Amino acid sequence: MRSLPTFYYLSHFHEFLKFVMGPCEVLLSSADKQFIHDFMGLSKSQQCLIVRFINRKSIFVKPTSYTYEEVEDISANFKFLFQQRWFKPLESSKVSTFIEHLTKGEIIQIIDELNETGFTEKPALVYKKSQAKSILVTCILESSKLDAVVSSSVAQSYWQGNFETHISYFLYLYFGNFRSTLNQFSMRDLGVMRTRKEQAQVMARFADIDSAKSAFDLHSLYNELRAQRHPLNRSLILNNLESLPRPIGAKANELDAKVKFLLACELLKEDAIHAIDVLKTINTGVAQEKWAREAYKLGLTDEVETELNRMIDAPLSEDLLAFAEDFLARKYHKKRTSVLTDMLRENSQTLLIDEMHKGAVERGVVAYYEQRECKAYRTENEIWRALFGLYFWHEIYELEGLGLTNEFEHVPSSLKTNQFYELASVHIDMRLNSTDSKAKLIQQLSLSAATYYGQSNIIFRWRKNILERLILLINHSNLDALLSLLKAMTQDWKNLSDGFPDLMLIENERLRFEEVKSEGDQLRRNQLLSIQKLQSLGFDVRITNVNWTIDPMQPYAVVDIETTGGRAQHHRITEVGIVKMIGGEVVAQWQSLINPQRRIPQNITALTGINNNMVADAPLFAEVADAIDEFTNGCVFVAHNVNFDYGFIKEEFTRLERHYRRPKLCTVREMRKYYKGLPSYSLANLTRHFGIDMQRHHRAMSDAIAAGELLNMVNEKRLNNNKS
Repeated sequence: MRSLPTFYYLSHFHEFLKFVMGPCEVLLSSADKQFIHDFMGLSKSQQCLIVRFINRKSIFVKPTSYTYEEVEDISANFKFLFQQRWFKPLESSKVSTFIEHLTKGEIIQIIDELNETGFTEKPALVYKKSQAKSILVTCILESSKLDAVVSSSVAQSYWQGNFETHISYFLYLYFGNFRSTLNQFSMRDLGVMRTRKEQAQVMARFADIDSAKSAFDLHSLYNELRAQRHPLNRSLILNNLESLPRPIGAKANELDAKVKFLLACELLKEDAIHAIDVLKTINTGVAQEKWAREAYKLGLTDEVETELNRMIDAPLSEDLLAFAEDFLARKYHKKRTSVLTDMLRENSQTLLIDEMHKGAVERGVVAYYEQRECKAYRTENEIWRALFGLYFWHEIYELEGLGLTNEFEHVPSSLKTNQFYELASVHIDMRLNSTDSKAKLIQQLSLSAATYYGQSNIIFRWRKNILERLILLINHSNLDALLSLLKAMTQDWKNLSDGFPDLMLIENERLRFEEVKSEGDQLRRNQLLSIQKLQSLGFDVRITNVNWTIDPMQPYAVVDIETTGGRAQHHRITEVGIVKMIGGEVVAQWQSLINPQRRIPQNITALTGINNNMVADAPLFAEVADAIDEFTNGCVFVAHNVNFDYGFIKEEFTRLERHYRRPKLCTVREMRKYYKGLPSYSLANLTRHFGIDMQRHHRAMSDAIAAGELLNMVNEKRLNNNKS
């Protein structure tokens, strides 16, 4: 692991300030600039103490607790910083936060001081030393003696920083949130955190100081309201609403709506009439939906109906449109089913899938179609996000002012705020107009993939077959439909970046998509929106409901392996035997000794009969991996104690940097379930008990054939249970 130099934290802070004083200089007030000027005028040791403090989670510091070997004369430098007002005594307004910062022992010390005769009035604070810290905190916070905490010896041994607002504002300019901290620089240098340096444009996220300060103030208020320990009363809510500063800029307007929505939802508990008046003024989909639901409860049915029709005529989003249509139909037209239910009924089919695929239902449906020679791919959101990301990579990341603000940012703000098309419409339309054929679209995507392959991004994950899947999609789709969807995604990324169907299928050269739902699964609204959008553009989209069953024609690959030892990560396979079974009959067999590339222990040879000479000329696992992959494809992987055999096979594929995954069935577990009370469930004892022929125990093919007989016994029970 990489190491960090002694003064890494100071170097990181200077790097941080370089950004603040560079691209963000126009966003700084004179006081902000003076703070930076004064900081740069301090000695190195004094700067180190301040940055060490900034990197702590708390705004409180106990100077006597600082022990950093690289910082010279900590005591004298702290004294200087206190005299110069970089630090100050604890303020009474911060007492609640301070109490929660303390150790349990310090809290008890404060309570004891508060209880001392003459220190403050009675009654005394009652506590037990065995109580949890949270209870002791509450003991002080809910007392009438809170103001006296500042005078306690514990409080007087602490200082608090006198520059919190400046640092918080600078961090907000850099990260755009209140969660991120400067330790991300350290994680970057240690190689723990991967950043997006190649895409970062190193630019300010705000256009001017007014919009930056407005967003910062409203975001601070939003976080403060969310962190309230107790519900706000009506008077405080109304005061907050009346005193809200006027938002300046897109980010501030978004935060203003969030603050008002939060306050309105709190107000609903005490003054529903006033609350819905506030909700109606908030121009967001979530607020308008909340208003309609709450106003309907209050009996304002005519007004709600009028507003629902307005939402349908001029919806803020497709999400709100879906709500308005559904709510209007169910509440006013006496319609008893929702849009979601209608979609399930009108575009649905039901498949019976073997219960072995429980827990991996999409893979079960893919296997079902592959058995019927229909090409099936698990695509879900990935194929559409890859199409979008590759097609608009330049516009997303490289247009001046639209990319990532710095290397730590994940999502370009144009996508976060749903303003991508608004801010880049000229370039987006130009690109869309340039795509006049499927061949041109494939060429554009291929060039983008070749240029940017492997670069970190938040849109999609790079996969080896990414272009192959996209070419299939393009060649079997209508070009205008694809381009229309791409444009819609630029206009409403928030709602059209996910919720797409699970599977892409090509049957008889016709393309369709299927959203797979097993028993109990619900279709979510974001899925409804994406599916409706695809259908409106002419794509064939279906809802596939899965009912679990026992499929008598389900292919099984009954596997047995022999190894050099019992641990998959340390030992290797010496022999593989596989029996493929369909309908209870053996339809194919595959067997091979394997060269484990290490010596076989004598005790293993005594058990299996396989010695070093026998495997000397046998193939390596790498040479038979393709054959095993193909032979078991579409099958349930069956073995006696399946996790052992499956674990070794999977580990061998992992060593080859290949993925291997199959649904599993364990004949040990299933025999215990259906044939209870036997003295032993080892393969040898079960075959002896049930009279199953065993040619040579602990040789792969012989054991696989025997396990296949047990599988038939299990499936006979399963099928009979399924019929009843």
